[in-house]
Amino acid sequence: MGGCKIMDFEIKGLIAIIMSLIGFVTVWVKIGQDRGKQEGIIKMLEQKVEKNERCISELKSKTHGIEIRIAEFLGEIRAKLDSISETVSELKPKGGRRAAEK
Repeated sequence: MGGCKIMDFEIKGLIAIIMSLIGFVTVWVKIGQDRGKQEGIIKMLEQKVEKNERCISELKSKTHGIEIRIAEFLGEIRAKLDSISETVSELKPKGGRRAAEK
């Protein structure tokens, strides 16, 4: 009977060691899977950031083009307003002379 308990103890110890190894391997496999998932997520996020940076760059160039067109348009408006102002100022004295002659 004494030998059976020793053998029983050895089998229990062996089973405990095997279970520990299985647990250890399982944890490392899980860590590897999680790391792979994280790397995939990081790559996806990096791609999104690059895409957003390209979009921002395109928007900046479009905005700059719009600013230039607005400046040109405002310059044209200013020139027309100056021309109208000159025409109005030339008409005022003539109107004043005509009124004086009548």
